[in-house]
Amino acid sequence: MKTLRPYQDAAIKSLFQYLFSANTGHPLVVAPVAAGKSLMIAEFIKQVHGIYPRTRIVMLTHVKELLTQNAEELDEQYFGCDMGFYCAGLGQKRLHNDVTFASIQSVHNKIADFNRIPELIIIDECHLISHKDSTRYRKFIDAVLAINPNCRVLGFTGTPFRADTGRLDDGKNKLFDDIAYEIGMDYMIEQGYWAKPVCPDVANKIDVSDVAVRGGDYVAGELERKINTYEINDACVKELIEKGQYRKKWLVFTAGIQHAQDVAEEICKAGISVEVVTGDTPKIERNRIIEAFRKGEIRCLVNVAVLTTGFNVPDIDLLCFMRPTRSPVLYIQTVGRGVRPVYASGYDLSTQQGRLDAIANSIKPNCMILDFGGVVATLGPIDQVSIKKKYTGEEAAGGGEAIMKICPSCGAECAAAQRYCYECSYCFTELEDMAANKAVVSRDIEPEWVEVLGMYVDRHHKEGGLPSMRVTYATMIGSMREWICFEHHSYEVGENKRFAWDKAVKWHKAREDVIVNAGALPFEGVPKSVNEALSIPYPTPSRILVRKEGDWWRVLDYEWANPAKQPKEDNASYINEDEYFDIPF
Repeated sequence: MKTLRPYQDAAIKSLFQYLFSANTGHPLVVAPVAAGKSLMIAEFIKQVHGIYPRTRIVMLTHVKELLTQNAEELDEQYFGCDMGFYCAGLGQKRLHNDVTFASIQSVHNKIADFNRIPELIIIDECHLISHKDSTRYRKFIDAVLAINPNCRVLGFTGTPFRADTGRLDDGKNKLFDDIAYEIGMDYMIEQGYWAKPVCPDVANKIDVSDVAVRGGDYVAGELERKINTYEINDACVKELIEKGQYRKKWLVFTAGIQHAQDVAEEICKAGISVEVVTGDTPKIERNRIIEAFRKGEIRCLVNVAVLTTGFNVPDIDLLCFMRPTRSPVLYIQTVGRGVRPVYASGYDLSTQQGRLDAIANSIKPNCMILDFGGVVATLGPIDQVSIKKKYTGEEAAGGGEAIMKICPSCGAECAAAQRYCYECSYCFTELEDMAANKAVVSRDIEPEWVEVLGMYVDRHHKEGGLPSMRVTYATMIGSMREWICFEHHSYEVGENKRFAWDKAVKWHKAREDVIVNAGALPFEGVPKSVNEALSIPYPTPSRILVRKEGDWWRVLDYEWANPAKQPKEDNASYINEDEYFDIPF
């Protein structure tokens, strides 16, 4: 039986809190690739049965590989659980167990065959569920709810949105109501649960500006005809071989079957062992190729949209994007194939520093992304990719933030962060600016210094949490805010590290000498409450170092105009990387 990571334990507790509170809706758990969704699902089922034995549970997904992976995890975590499969692809059709692992293709119209109606439905990769009533997922769920209105639906996904309908917990006919728990991608990197993706600049950039867009992505056939030329393939493959010469396992994404075969042929000519996997590859042949790749007998695997979910080879250290895409879901899934870490032996993996050191000294200190398709430049850092909620009518009139923008070319509504209109391909951003964006995660974006015109502090209290002191800096490019959590001194999180309190201590001590010299510190030590902090006249910095992260700016460092007001030497380079709201609790 495996020991849960701190965030996995917190996710399960949050689920129970949601289900046993006044909430009556269906919750989501947002957990990126390699976060251990299978283990969280297994432990949740085990704890549910510990409270309510023989609760009827159905775990749904779309591919048999995920079913077997989740079932194996449950068997290890909860030995003796009464479980079975209902999946034609696995040759089993059992509906009389306490826990049923079912493929939606096989079970969508079999409600009448269940021995007991489900009380819990758990869906892995739930971003595949459309808002439409006519889909198999919705037909199955609606049929269960018609018989048992008290059944709860729990969704697990790394991408809580769809390009066609927006966020899973928003919009007309939504299935999910709230996010019960969310694990940030930047947190996974900081804590040593992900290998960091890095994206060096490439000389060869595929131009698809004249390729039509439909349904939020390029038209597949037109895209393949545009980019599958000898000149493009030859140039990109040569650069792939040059930049990837010290990388051991390459995974290449292409636009179509012929494109995959032609790219693989160029790679083979260079003496690199390579195989192709597509949707047409027979099952036995696909398994043979993947196993050979896993063992290191094949260095390069070229695929067409089949190795994006449920494909787990941790030592992949190079991803090659030769397929341009505007799909945020596909983007996150493809990057996810390379972020699983490989830990060197001899390090304490129960600590953050131990994990980071184990990754740094392993055969895979990071994962290289060669982005010939301009995916990173188009969609931005993966931890900022999202389809935002849309506020209209009364919500907008009542002060809700209008975070959609209108395409001036076709009039379509677009998310504020979109660089292209998904309907007509209008470019909101200059191509030169986009080409400079190589940051796969937002923390790699270069920060900038901005002058501070004024500083204002006030009390901020979010419902359900502890109060904090909100610091607002007025600058020429807008207001920047940070939250200093003086009342979190006894609030432990994660691996017994009080991130929010530690930040508050550093923030105060960096200004303590200035306050003492001015005779303005009303008491000794760090304030233990927001009211105490508000009584202190903290100095206003002349400049702050900030970095844009989505719709917000993160404050990283400070500078004072008067040398006498510089903070202590030990804290002069304090970088606010453990921002309170980035910690998953």
